[in-house]
Amino acid sequence: MVLGAAVDDLYDMEQFELAIENGRRLIQNYPQTDPAIQRSAWVVVAHASFDLAEYVQAEDAYMRVLEMTAEEDESRQSFVDNLAAAIYKQGEQANVLEDYRAAADHFLRIRQLAPTSEIRPAAEYDAGAALMHLEDWETAAQVLDSFRQAFPDHELNRDATRQMAFVYRQDGRLSRAAEEYERVSAEAEEPVLGRESLLLAGELYEESGAGARALDVYLRYVEQFPEPIEIAIETRYKVAEMHAAALDLEAYHQQLAKIVETDGAAGGERTARTRYLAAQSALVLAEVMFRQFEAIDLVQPFDISLQEKQRYMDQAIAALERLVEYEVGEVTAAATFYMAEVYYDFSQSLMDSERPTDLGMAELQDYEMVLEEEAYPFEERAIEVHEKNLELMVAGHFNPWIEKSLGQLAGLMPGRYARFEVSSGFIDSIDTYAYRSPAAPGIGLDEATTEQLPEDVGEGQTDPLPESEGGTVEQDDAAEAVVTS
Repeated sequence: MVLGAAVDDLYDMEQFELAIENGRRLIQNYPQTDPAIQRSAWVVVAHASFDLAEYVQAEDAYMRVLEMTAEEDESRQSFVDNLAAAIYKQGEQANVLEDYRAAADHFLRIRQLAPTSEIRPAAEYDAGAALMHLEDWETAAQVLDSFRQAFPDHELNRDATRQMAFVYRQDGRLSRAAEEYERVSAEAEEPVLGRESLLLAGELYEESGAGARALDVYLRYVEQFPEPIEIAIETRYKVAEMHAAALDLEAYHQQLAKIVETDGAAGGERTARTRYLAAQSALVLAEVMFRQFEAIDLVQPFDISLQEKQRYMDQAIAALERLVEYEVGEVTAAATFYMAEVYYDFSQSLMDSERPTDLGMAELQDYEMVLEEEAYPFEERAIEVHEKNLELMVAGHFNPWIEKSLGQLAGLMPGRYARFEVSSGFIDSIDTYAYRSPAAPGIGLDEATTEQLPEDVGEGQTDPLPESEGGTVEQDDAAEAVVTS
């Protein structure tokens, strides 16, 4: 038919409006013409309408073409794709007008009208994005999840997971969001995205009250992402606190020890924050050593329990002195307090020690006198070290550990400290404050009155202090300590 050929020629010459006009005239005026010619006219109308951005008319025309195209026709899929493109373009236009509901509806129509089209995956993904603009979180999650299940190998699948994580988080479904962020981390090709997503998953689990799942994620994080060191230590410190809250003290202390180790080996990557967290961790571990020392009573046989007490005392003092190296003011004050308490506990342990049962009245009195003489230097040393914390206070610093030292001094020397008031003349700040932290004095017992006491009491000590009536008291070399405010 001549009109049909003319319609084709007009389209080929890109006379789209004339092609549409004549194509519709052929369809309407010659309904009895050959179906193949009718179909060809609809094809021209569809293509020309699309080229003129008249996408509603193009969609209608492509639908007519498909109605006239057999399922087995090799050209059918191309027309399905063209139909999908016409619908997709309507969605794009709605997006430009910020009519996101209409955009989503158009994108989702492709699933019903052109399910086999190549553009369908992108359309469903874009539908989810449009719904996110509307903050229709529930529907957006459903659409994105449907997309992900329908197209598991699509290049947009990972992006859909990230979008779903965001959607669930915005919708307040924190556990679901955390699950998606775990998946984002597992699928991430970029290390930064992987670690940030896993850390966020842990935080969301924690926020949602899923403590066990949060702990599992944090543990995986510190194993998979040891760097950046500051974030890894911060996360490990959180893990330690979670173990502490669960009363799993063994795991708690293991994590603290790992923090101390990691910070110590950090080199140039060590920061003020890692040093602070390591100092706090080391303080807890030192407190454990102090409690172990404190728990040992001096019982008969005296020489054995004394050696054990002194061994734990040396370990505790060494651990406490190492705390000063962190140059964290509060931790240094805590270390000073505990060192003073070590000396005071040793003094009290001597006084409370189990007495031999085979001493006469006079011998027992002599024994008591010697114990008092040998316990006294330790009490004096405790007072001296507690006073080091007061020196920090005079230098303008105050924290609970200084307050505890003041409380102990009020009990040991009530005449001087019970009514102690803080002067208002303190300097505001100091950069460094240096002092010497005295180590434990030794014990020397009067040979004339201690036949019943062990011969090795006080061994291994150096640097004698002034002699007492009962014998010579000795001390270790004092350790140099620097406190940085």
